[in-house]
Amino acid sequence: MATITFPIPSTTTSRFAVAARSVPHDLNALLRRSPTSYQPHIAGRLGSPQLQATRDDLTSLHWDPTRIRAHRPEDRLAARFFNNATEFAVITAFAPITDQPRGVQVARSAAYAIAKATDGITADLVTGQILTPTPEREHFVLADHWIGDALPPFRANGRCTAPEPELDPEGVNGCTCVRLRTRGLSRFGLPELQMTEVACPHDLAALNVLRTTARRLLTDHWSWLATGPTANTRTIPSTLHLTQTDFDAFWGSARHTHLTPTAPFEITLAHPKPRLLTVSPPTTFNGTTNDWLWGDTLPLGIYDVIKAHPTLLHPAA
Repeated sequence: MATITFPIPSTTTSRFAVAARSVPHDLNALLRRSPTSYQPHIAGRLGSPQLQATRDDLTSLHWDPTRIRAHRPEDRLAARFFNNATEFAVITAFAPITDQPRGVQVARSAAYAIAKATDGITADLVTGQILTPTPEREHFVLADHWIGDALPPFRANGRCTAPEPELDPEGVNGCTCVRLRTRGLSRFGLPELQMTEVACPHDLAALNVLRTTARRLLTDHWSWLATGPTANTRTIPSTLHLTQTDFDAFWGSARHTHLTPTAPFEITLAHPKPRLLTVSPPTTFNGTTNDWLWGDTLPLGIYDVIKAHPTLLHPAA
C-alpha cells in the first residue's frame, strides 16, 4: 500500500485581529471582564504563550491589513473598514497541537469579545478572511470558517467561456480555471489540501470533496494524537475512502440515518511539498478530475450544499 509521510509540529500558531476606530491599551483588562462562555479559559491562559493580546497600529504591524478579504458579498463593507483601519488588537495563540481545537477556539472567542466591546471587525490572519461576528460554539465544527473554504469567482470573473456540461458534453472538461486550497489546517498540525485543474461548473463539487477530506483527516489526526505518539512525523495511506458521514461531519450534522445510503468514494493523496497534500481521483479512475467530479460516485449533497447549519438533520443549499 502506498503511503505518505509528513512532518508533525509540536506547536502551532494562530492569529486573529480586530480592527476598530479605538482599541484600548489594556486589552487584558477588557478580556477579563468580557462576558463569554469561554471566559474561564481566557482568564486561565491570558498572558501566556497560549493567549497573547496586543494593541498595534500601522507603525508596528508585521502583517498587511489590506490583504484581508471578504469571501462573501455581505462582508465587503466590513473588509473595506478592516483594510483602511489604523488601530488593531491582535490575538495570538501559540499552543501544542494536543491543545487543539480548544486553543484556537479560546483565541477566536477572545477576538470576538474584543470586537463586541469595541464595535470592531474581526479577521482570521491564517485564512485571510473576515469573520462573521457570532459567539464561539462550545463544540467544534470545522465549517465554522476554520480552513478558509470559499468558492472562487464563478467563471473566472467572466473570463471563462467554456460550455455548460448540461448543454454540451465538451463542457465537462471545458476549462481548468479552478484552483482550490485550504488555509487553516496547519493550525491543527496538518498539511493544507489542494485541488487544481478543475472546470468552473464543478467548483462546488471540488470544494466539498476538499472539505470532506479535511474533516476526515482531522478526525483521524486527533485519534492518532490521542495515542500519545512520540514521532515528529506521521505516515498515512495515500488512498482514502470517504463517506457521507465524513461529509456530514464537516458541517457538524447530527443525522444518523440516510434517505439514500451511498457507498464510500475513493480519493488519492499526493505530497508535493512538506506542508501540502493534493487531492485527486483514485488511480484506477479512467478519466480526468472533471470527469470524476461530474460522475455519479460522489454523495449527492456534494453537488449542491454550499452551507449548512450544524443542527440541520438534512443539510440543504
